[in-house]
Amino acid sequence: MNEFPDITIIAKALSSSSKMKILDELMDYKGHTTTELARASQITPQTVTHHLNEFLNNNWIRMGKSGRFHYFFLTNTDVAQLLEQLSPISPQKRARSLQRTLDLEKDELFRTCYDHMAGHIGVLITRSLIDKKYLDSTFHPTKSGGTFLKETLDIDIQNLHHLKRQFTTRCLDWSERQHHVGGTLGHALFLSFEEQKFVVPHKNIKRALVLTPTGDNFLQKELDIKL
Repeated sequence: MNEFPDITIIAKALSSSSKMKILDELMDYKGHTTTELARASQITPQTVTHHLNEFLNNNWIRMGKSGRFHYFFLTNTDVAQLLEQLSPISPQKRARSLQRTLDLEKDELFRTCYDHMAGHIGVLITRSLIDKKYLDSTFHPTKSGGTFLKETLDIDIQNLHHLKRQFTTRCLDWSERQHHVGGTLGHALFLSFEEQKFVVPHKNIKRALVLTPTGDNFLQKELDIKL
């Protein structure tokens, strides 16, 4: 029989700003080298390596190799959700520059939360899916929702159920203080929006998304969202 979960391991892993900087970089669902993480987090490669080893031991990340480079990925979706849920109750720091303020505004408008859509527009999409009764209050697709997802976004929810991951989650958005849809369903929505060129990554701001004119037209026509 296993002992009770040791949550002190989680507390230790989140106990320093340098660790949090690394995890924040990995929240974009992409692979990063030690050098990239050190540069982005403004800490030494040695410190990054030490923290990455801790995350590997916790099964929070995985390492992939391509040629002579090693890439690290955040693979534990529960960790991503935990970080997003802790953000609303964390003390807020003032932006140190006008440029940082502008970047934060774009993040709060539309961004990725690990592998799904978040921010103001992400929450609007979720609320519209619920208002139109495509999702129920637990963020599961209704019968009409399954039809909508298949016919308009080419998402087959039956295939999603076969994946080894939680099908859908109510993920608390740190900037909106409301929930957006996460899990496998949230990821499928994001992939569909990307494939149909409704959204593109911001060129300069990590995790920020840009809604394209095609995407704006889709939101207005299909979800009654006018920005």
